[in-house]
Amino acid sequence: MTVVESEIQRSMLETITKKFYAKREIRPGTQFENLVSIIISQNTNDKNTFKAIALLRKRVGIDPDSILSASKEEIIDCLRPAGLYNVKAPRIIELAKRVKEELGDSQKIEKMNQEEVSKFLSKIRGIGPKTVDVFMAFSKGADIVPVDTHVSRISKRLGITDNRDDYFKIRSKLERLLPAGRRVEAHLAIINFGRKVCIARSPKCPICPVERYCPSKGLFYPLK
Repeated sequence: MTVVESEIQRSMLETITKKFYAKREIRPGTQFENLVSIIISQNTNDKNTFKAIALLRKRVGIDPDSILSASKEEIIDCLRPAGLYNVKAPRIIELAKRVKEELGDSQKIEKMNQEEVSKFLSKIRGIGPKTVDVFMAFSKGADIVPVDTHVSRISKRLGITDNRDDYFKIRSKLERLLPAGRRVEAHLAIINFGRKVCIARSPKCPICPVERYCPSKGLFYPLK
């Protein structure tokens, strides 16, 4: 990649970050609660996530002891608004079990660094690097770019990454182009951009603020 190409990519990301700005917020609650919330939020929207979290908090409680004392069926029932409840409930139960058995106290999560969090969570089936990165970014304030489906899709359309790149390669390439201290902000902006303009099936290229430089322009709409 040439210096000019890198500067164009950096400029496109800067434009997206500015125009689709979303405030970065550190999640409230304990870090164990945040981990449970992130699992619940997988493959659903914020509205459904909040409903499920509220039900779980009211009927069961969001701490290891409460979760392990409840039946699997009760937890599943609380998670129904967020979907995939038969998948998410076992993950939450396993998380609670491992915290109790391996850490003893959920507050120990507060002192864990990224490597320790990654090693601990990787033992739980279905929890991958995105979950770890989202947790680190929004619960511990880490300056990283979690890669979800929107971030992956858009980085490829902008020519920053390609289909051969795995999760960590995508994150690394994006972080090289983004200024330190603004990576989570860019992550949120790219998601907004992906939901509003650069959507999966029919991207709105004519109103895209970076259409002029995008290498994918013309693939979805004929060039004039």
